[in-house]
Amino acid sequence: MVANGLLLLPTSPWVISGRGSHVATPRRGISLPPPWIRPEPLALFGSRARGTVPTAPQLEPLDQWRLFPEGSTRYLDIETTGLARNARITVVGISDGRRTQTLVAGRTLTAEALRRALAGATLLVTFNGDRFDLPRLRAAFPQLDWTVPHFDLAREGHRVGLGGGLKALQRDLDLPRDPEIASCDGSVAPGLWAEAQAGDARSLARLRRYCRADVEALVHLAPEVFTRLAKRGRSAAR
Repeated sequence: MVANGLLLLPTSPWVISGRGSHVATPRRGISLPPPWIRPEPLALFGSRARGTVPTAPQLEPLDQWRLFPEGSTRYLDIETTGLARNARITVVGISDGRRTQTLVAGRTLTAEALRRALAGATLLVTFNGDRFDLPRLRAAFPQLDWTVPHFDLAREGHRVGLGGGLKALQRDLDLPRDPEIASCDGSVAPGLWAEAQAGDARSLARLRRYCRADVEALVHLAPEVFTRLAKRGRSAAR
């Protein structure tokens, strides 16, 4: 049945085989139908009409991008002392899309500060967070809840032809970036941190500015990736 442009299916115990295909049941709640009957990115059997948004256990990782227009999003990026798994986190940048804050190790970066910054979040947006940011945050702050749904712009962007690094995508899509650190990339972060630890306040300020620019890049890139994913889904449904 179609109502208000949405495809509605009755509550029943049956399942259509395939990824993300469970139909609403009294036990499982709401989760996505197979891609070929998804009319819109988040047309989840009337969930919008009831004012509810599916949660992480109800959406498989490759479907969590569909939560992007809903709820409360946090954009997140970290800087570290290097690429090794035991590298320490030096700065965490977090934005709600309007205000960005940078938390610095040994100063403002604490579990409680992170908890406050992420309070109420229904979706985390990162760039390559699946492989880099989130595993390190889970290891450094295991007392926090990292099961919030996640929209990885690197992973999902690759699915719609937006490959490459964050800075390259900013250039290709003509997205804004702080001109003062436009020439910087992730390789400068460990050196800036080492200089800051040696007492160079300007290096710390530059590192925080770099992290802030990366976080704010996610704010601009996320709608582009989401729009392309939504168009791809609608084309596949036809």
